[in-house]
Amino acid sequence: MRLLGAVGAAAGLVAAATGLARPFPQQAGESPTADRVELGRLLFFDPVLSADGSLSCAHCHRPDRGLGDGRRTALGRGGQPLARNTPTLYNVGFKAKLMWDRRAASLEQQVLLPLFGKEELGADPGRLVARLAAIPRYRALFALAFPDEALSVDTVARSIAAFERTLVSRDSRFDRFAAGDRSALDAAERRGLALFRSLNTRCFECHHLPTFDAPLSMGIGVPSDDPGVGAISGSAGQLGQFGIPTLRNVARTAPYMHDGSLETLDEVIDFYRKGGGRAHGVSAERIHGHVRAFEIGDDEAHDLVAFLHSLTDERARPRVPEQVPSGLPVLENRR
Repeated sequence: MRLLGAVGAAAGLVAAATGLARPFPQQAGESPTADRVELGRLLFFDPVLSADGSLSCAHCHRPDRGLGDGRRTALGRGGQPLARNTPTLYNVGFKAKLMWDRRAASLEQQVLLPLFGKEELGADPGRLVARLAAIPRYRALFALAFPDEALSVDTVARSIAAFERTLVSRDSRFDRFAAGDRSALDAAERRGLALFRSLNTRCFECHHLPTFDAPLSMGIGVPSDDPGVGAISGSAGQLGQFGIPTLRNVARTAPYMHDGSLETLDEVIDFYRKGGGRAHGVSAERIHGHVRAFEIGDDEAHDLVAFLHSLTDERARPRVPEQVPSGLPVLENRR
């Protein structure tokens, strides 16, 4: 009966596909200019930003891995594992707060956190500016991008943020279906979409169209000692809460959760089917009321995963430069 219900709902979605279309919100912050985007792209891939010249932004946000890194948790300086999984950068320009613990209030502020984080790129502000100013190509690029401003930490952050605002994903097969192309999704994906929007799974309550995320934090009960948002806010009620990630390109960004503890989308669906952390002994006080067990068959779970694959759109996947102004190696292999 559940499957028949999903099939009927999917048929209804086909008949009213355009009702799913939603306009994307306006991106916050400065509108990117072509000169700033190109400067930001080169900086993003250039290990010159790190204290020892070994890491760039792209080492954790790899274009070939959905702008994640494919690891359970990121690797910092010296190859040391960091505490959290690397989130995708697709559609970060639409987020009001960033990082898993939502401590960054703007994209520009977020850029600075790993840039100067001792365990990450570990740059020193003064030395970084001096190093960039000593490279003729960067001096010229900064002069083009910021003709009335001196090269500074601020212009570094603004240029990288300008580049990251171009990493927009909104032309997936789901989007074409929502715009009226009834052939864009196959039958399994349409059934998965119906399940995603159903009052049984209630996935849509936390992953809102069209960005498939939400501007809030939530505790779902991933077994972890990480205090998350609570460590930033000081609120005991937010311990174990994390920002809600986008589901766009989610099929490209395994593993999942803030600690990378779930390897596949099938494991993610199974985690939610069992009521999130309740099945792992996590206190109900740490789990949001939207997260509760639901009954679906294995075939329906597969349909949900199929729908999640339909959210893939990497048309904005950035081009990796053959070389960067510093002359340092670009994206050497750290698999």
